[in-house]
Amino acid sequence: MKVTPQNIRVGTRSLPAQGGFLHAQSALTLLGLAFPADWASYARTHGLISPERDFGIGAEPTLSLPEFVRLGFEAQTPQARRWQKTAHKLLARMLAGDVRLSAEIAEASPDPQAGRWLHARLENQNARKLLMSTVARHGGSAEVYGQLGSISNASVLGMDSASLRRERGVKSTRDGLNTDELLRLSYLESATARAIEEHGLQGNAAILRLHRSVAAQERQTWQGVDSRSPTSRDSAPRLGGASRPAELSPQAG
Repeated sequence: MKVTPQNIRVGTRSLPAQGGFLHAQSALTLLGLAFPADWASYARTHGLISPERDFGIGAEPTLSLPEFVRLGFEAQTPQARRWQKTAHKLLARMLAGDVRLSAEIAEASPDPQAGRWLHARLENQNARKLLMSTVARHGGSAEVYGQLGSISNASVLGMDSASLRRERGVKSTRDGLNTDELLRLSYLESATARAIEEHGLQGNAAILRLHRSVAAQERQTWQGVDSRSPTSRDSAPRLGGASRPAELSPQAG
């Protein structure tokens, strides 16, 4: 059977990979480390447990990305020290909040939907901030913020945030959502924020009533769109002016 080649970019180099695992010999060469004659013994010594993969000539040893990073920081070869310098720069950029790093990661991702997901994730963060600030200006207080989130999650996800994090194995609820879900939440929260402003609502009770109403309209509209569209779960609705849930329309993936 012909093996489809894959690559994972490491710094300025692309290493052969299969199923997210690096070709061990190529990865060690990048770090200036000799490939051992006895891989089994080397793997035991260094705690390497990744499975073998076929890169075209039969099963060969692999390294997971965490294993590669660990070996990269442990090694003291000139090549490894150059890699460490690059890794330190990347970590510093992350800690400094360099958003360009996110773009670079998305561009390097083998997942063609990665860029769309990242865009949807950032849009969702902005929509959430807009809703919270609008609620605060209109007399929202205390428990209303959590209640708004619960209404949104129940409407779009069909479960609470704790259940979703447990089911999908994530620490942050938003990191466990697909593109559809992120865009739906963004739409719902932006539409509620706009409606609060337009109607001049004040206080927790009025805000919650409105949000439930907007959520019900959004859910009904989405169910109608979803039943007519053959798009996949990762496709997303095109968000227009967001003044009414009826303005949702499917976007081809």
